[in-house]
Amino acid sequence: MLAGQNLPSSSRALVLVGAAASTQLHRVAPRASAFLAHLIATARDLPQTRERRRADVTEVISAYKATIEKIRQLDAQ
Repeated sequence: MLAGQNLPSSSRALVLVGAAASTQLHRVAPRASAFLAHLIATARDLPQTRERRRADVTEVISAYKATIEKIRQLDAQ
């Protein structure tokens, strides 16, 4: 568009003004740090990672067997 004229421009390109690359890094960093903290906690087997984790098959089988044994003992009384 020529200066001083009110004619519409034929160009529709969007042009970035300013430094947007640094703001994208700031948006990704908190998510990446939370994920990294979760990976570290999982690797160290910390309690907050065990709360909703699926149990190992052997743990599940032994828990079911223990429950069945308790029920049998209660029925025998």
